[in-house]
Amino acid sequence: MQLLKKHVTRTAVALALGAGTLIGGSSTASAAAVHPQYLNYKCDDGRACVYSISGQVWNMDHCGNNPINGVFNYVKAHGNSFRVWYQDWTWDLVPAWSERTLNGGNVVTEVQVYC
Repeated sequence: MQLLKKHVTRTAVALALGAGTLIGGSSTASAAAVHPQYLNYKCDDGRACVYSISGQVWNMDHCGNNPINGVFNYVKAHGNSFRVWYQDWTWDLVPAWSERTLNGGNVVTEVQVYC
């Protein structure tokens, strides 16, 4: 009897969670709220941007640490200054409202935006 009661309870909880997901859908959360960084074809206003060697632009709009992993060759501080951290623990500082080239042969692991 105890085993049947436990099974019925678990099934009811699973159904309630499933129904909540179906009813709530994706309208309750936006992608911008979940992902503080996004790919674009340009650097958007007020963003810290890193340009990949393939031409895509990562836009950071989150103060603090933004984990990222890739090879990037150019940066633009379209607002706040930031620091680009490489895999070998070296870094490049990008002052506010400036842009510069990066060490394109080194893997970037983090962008630290100062606000």
